[in-house]
Amino acid sequence: MDTTRVIDALNKAVALENAAMLQYKQHALLVRGLWRRVFADFFSSESHGALDHARKFGRKIVALGGVPTVEVGATVRQSLDVGEMLQLDLDLERQAMQAYLAAHALAQDDVALRNMLEDHIEQEQHDIEELELYLDMVKTGAVMPEVNLRVV
Repeated sequence: MDTTRVIDALNKAVALENAAMLQYKQHALLVRGLWRRVFADFFSSESHGALDHARKFGRKIVALGGVPTVEVGATVRQSLDVGEMLQLDLDLERQAMQAYLAAHALAQDDVALRNMLEDHIEQEQHDIEELELYLDMVKTGAVMPEVNLRVV
């Protein structure tokens, strides 16, 4: 295993988790209306999850003899539209998935690291599927963002 390449690949994933942590945090703050009830806690939880992921793989980078990055691996995107927020987060999660798959491909003879990455890849896939589900709900109106009251 080329440890330098593995560290670089893991640092790319950590940088993307740093971006996801900030983007999810901002989305939790910006979501408005009745969508706030539905998504503010979700975005906040995902922000904390991204921080945990960055910390987890940062520790592994240190164990491999490297230094975890403090860089943000993608532009942190903002929106006031919940559908766009979900799409931006989905795009970032897909980038992170690719980074973890690339790291996995480099960790051929490190069984523990491969298992760690495989477990995490499964989590990332779950996150992607959840975002796809929420995005579909918003796009199809399965969850209405506003309540229309009328005087009778």
